[in-house]
Formats: sequence, structure tokens, C-alpha cells
Amino acid sequence: MTQKTKAQTWLTLAALLSAPAGLMACDRTPQEAHNDGVEAQRQADETKADARKEASDKIAEANRDVQKATDDARREAAEAQANANEKIREANREITTPQNGHSETRDWAQKKIDTVDNLIDTANAKAQAAAPAAKAKFNTAIEDVKHERDVLQTEIASLETRGGDTLDKDKEHFSERVDRLKNNIQNIEKSL
Repeated sequence: MTQKTKAQTWLTLAALLSAPAGLMACDRTPQEAHNDGVEAQRQADETKADARKEASDKIAEANRDVQKATDDARREAAEAQANANEKIREANREITTPQNGHSETRDWAQKKIDTVDNLIDTANAKAQAAAPAAKAKFNTAIEDVKHERDVLQTEIASLETRGGDTLDKDKEHFSERVDRLKNNIQNIEKSL
């Protein structure tokens, strides 16, 4: 055998031996190839869905954090306003003490009204973080309370003109109305 014949024999033998291995790699049916493609697409879809869900969860968490920060800021601002209102009321009481021409009856009644105002301010502060529907219901209810508070405020002057048993009865009635108003405010606040 010549060199050339030997080389051709080896090449032929190598080709024959490698043919079954090559055929085995391509031994997939069209259905199997299709199934592999379908599975690859399903995995890709699942990965996309997981990525979208994770992104949505992160966005929702960030939105909750922003909402909480906003609610906290509103509540803090309302509380600061309530504290300022109390200091203003206190300063007004000091200015209008009996030595400045106001009666003890006026001071007594004004302190009761100031307590109502403080409760209203506290409820308003709490309402800042309430859900919109609860806040709307609160705003409607608190307006009625404020109206009744204004009515009591105007009655203070008439209390000053009374004396003796009439004053005692009127003060008792005034106190009862203030107590009912305070209960109303507390009930309204509980609804938040």
C-alpha cells in the first residue's frame, strides 16, 4: 500500500466511525426541537414575570414609604399647629385675667372651651394620616362640633352677667354641654 492509499483508508475509516456520532447529535425529532423551544420560551416568560413582580413589589414598597413619610409630615405639622394653638390660647388667658377686667366666670368658661379646642386640634392632627374616606367623614362631623363650640363661646358673655343660683345652674349646664362635646370629639376621633 502506498502512502496515499493508507491516508485514504484512514480517512474513510475515520469518516465511518464518526458518522454515527454525528447522526446521534442530530437524532432529535422536530417535536422534540419544538418542545425545547417551547420550554425555553416558558422559562424566559417566567423570568420576565418574576422580574416584573419584583419591580412592582419594590415600587409598591417605595410608594408605601412615601405615603407614610407624607402622613407623618402632615401629622407632625398638625401636632405642631395644635401645640401653637394651645400656647396662643394660654397667652390670651394670661392677657385677659381678672386683674385686666375679666371675670373669673369668663376664665372658667374659656378654659373649658380651650379644652374642647385642644381636643379638636388633636383630632385634626390624627385625621391627617387617615384614609381619604375616613378623613372626609371626619371633616363633616368635626364641622358640627366646631359649630357647637362656637355657640358655647358666644354664651360666655351671658354667663358673666349672671350671679348666685342662676350662675351655678348655668355653669353646670355649660359644663354638661362641654362634656357632651368632648365625648362627641372622642367618638369622632375613634372613627379614624
